[in-house]
Amino acid sequence: MISLLAALVATPSAHAQACQVLTEAPEAMQVAWVSRAGARVGGGSTLEVVRVADLRQWVRTEGTDVGRLLQGLGMAPRDATRKARKDWKITLFDVQSSWLCRPLEGEPAGQDALGVLSCDEKDAKALRSNRYGYSGCGYTLDTGASSRGLDVFRVDWSTAAAWGFCVLPLERFLGGA
Repeated sequence: MISLLAALVATPSAHAQACQVLTEAPEAMQVAWVSRAGARVGGGSTLEVVRVADLRQWVRTEGTDVGRLLQGLGMAPRDATRKARKDWKITLFDVQSSWLCRPLEGEPAGQDALGVLSCDEKDAKALRSNRYGYSGCGYTLDTGASSRGLDVFRVDWSTAAAWGFCVLPLERFLGGA
């Protein structure tokens, strides 16, 4: 485990920054997938999710502006004005950490990364919707602050949906975070 942490700190990300240490994942947690209101996924789709507890803490610290949140999640460029005008939703899931993987570029698939296995090569790459803040380090890059964002995970839609899910307008979530 120590060598993995050393590797995470020493591995360069897609943005030529040194990876920072990840936080340990609990055995069970609630995660959130933020997407455009009209976004749909199929049973074989992979979602990029963050812990709801981390997201709530981020909102308490950074505020409830949709554009700023999209930047914090790495889903918007530095100028998030146009993306923030769209309608967004948040989908909440209860998951087991064994259902998740961490997108760690250059890390062999199946390595323990603080309670979650590293993703296989296909799932470790940047997803189209989150390409702005992809770090390859298991966390997002906050495009608004040019800093480390939230720990990020990948999960198959059909696996995450097995225990059910809750969908809310993003503004409603932000108002009660």
